[in-house]
Amino acid sequence: MSPNERRSSSRPPLRLLQVVYGARRRAGVVADRLARRTTRLRREPVAELARATCDYFAVLDGRTLHVHAVLPTSAVDVGSVTLLFLQGHRLVACPASAETAGDRVSVTARVTFGTAPDEISLNKGVWSLALAVSEAAGERRFALQTREPAEHEGPTLSNPPHPVSGWRYEPGCGNHGLAQLTILGARSRAEVTRLATGPTEARVHARLVGVGTLQDPMIVFTPRSGGPDVVVPIDPIDGRFDFAVPLAELAAGPPGTEVIWEAWVRTSPTRMIRLGRFLHDLRDPRTVLRVSRTTVTIEDRRFVGYRPYYTKAGNLAVACLHFTGAAT
Repeated sequence: MSPNERRSSSRPPLRLLQVVYGARRRAGVVADRLARRTTRLRREPVAELARATCDYFAVLDGRTLHVHAVLPTSAVDVGSVTLLFLQGHRLVACPASAETAGDRVSVTARVTFGTAPDEISLNKGVWSLALAVSEAAGERRFALQTREPAEHEGPTLSNPPHPVSGWRYEPGCGNHGLAQLTILGARSRAEVTRLATGPTEARVHARLVGVGTLQDPMIVFTPRSGGPDVVVPIDPIDGRFDFAVPLAELAAGPPGTEVIWEAWVRTSPTRMIRLGRFLHDLRDPRTVLRVSRTTVTIEDRRFVGYRPYYTKAGNLAVACLHFTGAAT
């Protein structure tokens, strides 16, 4: 496809799709907040159980749940312990370990979420947690009394998305102070898996996350300062694709003026999503995921200095500045 064909195929609706994407993203954030508030009002299926004190309840690296709890002193002769996830009529059991020190019985559980054989797969929604304790007299169940996780400052997020699926596993507590796990599906994004830059080209490798059907997918570069878009067709296979950044076409504007291009993926004639790095635990990827400026030759004595970078939200952008060399 020639540069002229690429530019002419960029129709005005692309701008509208970008606006719609922003509206969908904001609506998704509001929906997530409402879901969390509604969670506090739901009836706890474990509310009538005796309580165990849960002093550590967190999901690390977006996929590994760690639980540490202390059973009440009425729990004696503890045999096996199982961590239970309950949602409606669904029940998923995971092994846990118990340790006795004097009259104190503590329970530790570690669960990895995912689809691998050694991982646990849970449906979206809110799950209540409980412990099933085997004693000489039979099995007893305990709800987990906990507190809402405290926010912390630092360079990393408390609850990052799952690095593979993009799902979110958020620990919290319900109206009775009992442990709950809220599971949210992946937001539709295109995740950069590799950004290769060099003196001849810049190539992006990426995969689609949370995207269903595709129809005529393409990369759309939009100049932040306004002007025509540049599009590049792609052909994802199993959700993965790669493409060369069209640096010659992004070298727009007068020589010596830097133009910043935002990167999008049009997944269908009616939908666009962002391309970038989102499945990580960084609060500000700009400070860590840095890429040096590189210069390529696009014509005789015509050069482009390009600098791909990620915004605070993780969106990929490409800053381009073209110039000409002195005649020899």
